[in-house]
Amino acid sequence: MIQVGFRKPVINDEINLKETLQKYRSGKCGGHFLPSNCKARQKVALFIPFRNTYEHLKIFLNHMHPFLTRQDLEYKIYIIDLNERILINRSPLLNVRFLEASKDEDYDCYFFHDVDLLPENDYNLYRCSELPRHMSVSKDKFNYQLPYDTFFGGVSAMTKEQILFVNEFSNKFSCWGGEDDDLFNRLIFHNMTVLKSMSDVSRYIILNHKQSPFKPERFKLLSTGIKRVMQDGIKNLKYKMMKRTNYPLYTYIKISL
Repeated sequence: MIQVGFRKPVINDEINLKETLQKYRSGKCGGHFLPSNCKARQKVALFIPFRNTYEHLKIFLNHMHPFLTRQDLEYKIYIIDLNERILINRSPLLNVRFLEASKDEDYDCYFFHDVDLLPENDYNLYRCSELPRHMSVSKDKFNYQLPYDTFFGGVSAMTKEQILFVNEFSNKFSCWGGEDDDLFNRLIFHNMTVLKSMSDVSRYIILNHKQSPFKPERFKLLSTGIKRVMQDGIKNLKYKMMKRTNYPLYTYIKISL
């Protein structure tokens, strides 16, 4: 019998993804996996923004696939990359993932997940609810405390209806930082309550990485964000598909804006 509960993530640069693939019960191409002994209650899409973080990606996939299969989910992992000539812009990447994933399946739940975050507890259920969920409320880097009460970054989960209702992420933010706070403001503006997972269950380890620069312009964008809700978001995004490849453990999508 598989033991559930706390599991310390394996952080090892020598991880072999061929060995990772052998841990699954039932899989399709493109990182699409189904439970072998039951019908999943929810279909879940995981979206990972990506920019040359291959070492993190190996560790993430090695941890997340067994983690998700133990929850008897039907799920698919999407990795979204941006043209190297364009400054990394996390929010359009997240919007693109939703649009592309919606072409594949009518998912019940969409997760926005940083590649450097690893859940520590099997009871941290990757499912959507009637309220938008913030999952990563408890991180080792912050002594398993929220950095501030309105924090919505790291790992969050929303249904298709919730995403379209608030027009999801702004497309204006560049580099890292601000886009999650802007999304939180959109949820509050639309009178939506954010469900925070229990801190003793929703615990995450952050992989070591060089801190990306923050743009000071994000504060101005945050202050004017509500004025742009209807004109700046997933319904207004234009992008060009450069590449889409189905690998055994994930679907890779590369775009240009």
